[in-house]
Amino acid sequence: MEKIVLIVDDSNTNNFLLQSILETEGIKSVIAFSGKEAFEYLKIEKPALILLDIMMPYVDGFSVLEKLKNDEKLSEIPVIFITAKHDNNIKQKALDAGAVDLIQKPIDVNEVVNLVKHLIIN
Repeated sequence: MEKIVLIVDDSNTNNFLLQSILETEGIKSVIAFSGKEAFEYLKIEKPALILLDIMMPYVDGFSVLEKLKNDEKLSEIPVIFITAKHDNNIKQKALDAGAVDLIQKPIDVNEVVNLVKHLIIN
């Protein structure tokens, strides 16, 4: 079965940048522009990993992660937060909420590729 990464960000630019980085590495990805779209997708498919923006309108990344963790069918999907928020405590807050890691924007391409490969191959 092919492993898919779900990218959830309200920014077209961020989504397509992440998707092109992953596709260059031969990793298939799907884009959702909101938490609502992500959950619509999750009704149909279960990705190997979710790259999730924290700051989105209506429902932020922390709320999406909380809903994922409370759903036994989805709770095991690893989530990496991606954020432009530069707060000294944000990484610890993300880990405490159940994310496996946090990537700061502007993203480091090598960091994204290495983290994603590590999580979907293992």
